[in-house]
Amino acid sequence: MKSNIKQSLFLIFASLLAIFFVIITVKQIDFERVRSVLKETNYFWIFASMALSIVSYWIRAARWNLLLKPMGYHTKTSSGFWAISFAYFMNLTIPRSGEVARATSFYKMENVPFEKSFGTIVLERVIDLIFLLFFLGLTLIFNYQTFFHFIELGNVEKATEGNYENSFTKYYIIIPLFIIAMIITIFFWKKIIQSKLFNRIKKFILGLWEGIQSISKLQKKKLFIFYSCALWICYFFMTFVVLFAFPDTKNFGFSEGLFLLIAGSFGMILPVSGGLAYPYIMSIAFSAVYLAKGGNQEEGKAIGDYFGLILYIAHVLTMIIFGLIAIYKIARIRRDSTKN
Repeated sequence: MKSNIKQSLFLIFASLLAIFFVIITVKQIDFERVRSVLKETNYFWIFASMALSIVSYWIRAARWNLLLKPMGYHTKTSSGFWAISFAYFMNLTIPRSGEVARATSFYKMENVPFEKSFGTIVLERVIDLIFLLFFLGLTLIFNYQTFFHFIELGNVEKATEGNYENSFTKYYIIIPLFIIAMIITIFFWKKIIQSKLFNRIKKFILGLWEGIQSISKLQKKKLFIFYSCALWICYFFMTFVVLFAFPDTKNFGFSEGLFLLIAGSFGMILPVSGGLAYPYIMSIAFSAVYLAKGGNQEEGKAIGDYFGLILYIAHVLTMIIFGLIAIYKIARIRRDSTKN
């Protein structure tokens, strides 16, 4: 009974927090422009993008299974899918909390130690970074001028001399504290290594490292590469197909889609609650596209505002819906596993 009450309270709190951050984002948008655009929108492509995002969840879950098998864990793809859905939902509330939530919920369903599954998640992030850099390289080849404008527009606010002095002053505080901590560690090293806390940290680090090393023992390397490529192809089309939904963007091509993938990735990487950075990044991205084509920057920004907002809302709705379902599924799977 108590666990059900806690689960319900957590569900309400997380949902309200996610809705709060979404509202903050949408308040910054010109709704009159959005309302007029929605009348001419082809919603098929919006729903196609949402469907592709769900496919990407499943691919990521299937790829995750391959990393867990070398450690002796034969897990269900469905469990990984719900853990990932819950992780994306949690990212709407607290930045980067999703990785911890994913490993924690997966432990509840499949009994895989937190530190080991978290190690594979860290490994996934490294692999995703490699793919991001690959697509960034392609973007620089096909969209060098656009990317240059994007960086230029994103660096309008320069650091002031006062900020430099403040950051420099912090070093005067941090460095002495670090030296003091090192001296204390050296003097009390024997007691530290015998403590329960040290052993817990040691166990966590060893498990984390085992998870990271799992890639060296992969049994199906070609399938792993296939899943990784398929995942990023999904990410590309999740943005690209939405271009066909609006009259202003339906004539955009492959190179613009590639650039928007990278720009959107930067927006999602930024540690901002609720994905708040995404619509803002899209407005800068479309400004850069229009500048590169010799067009009007303000017109590009206006298009980027509604494009980023509509795509943002579509995927946030997907995250919330599947995140709420995931909370129910995780609790049910955990309850069923304890009965057996």
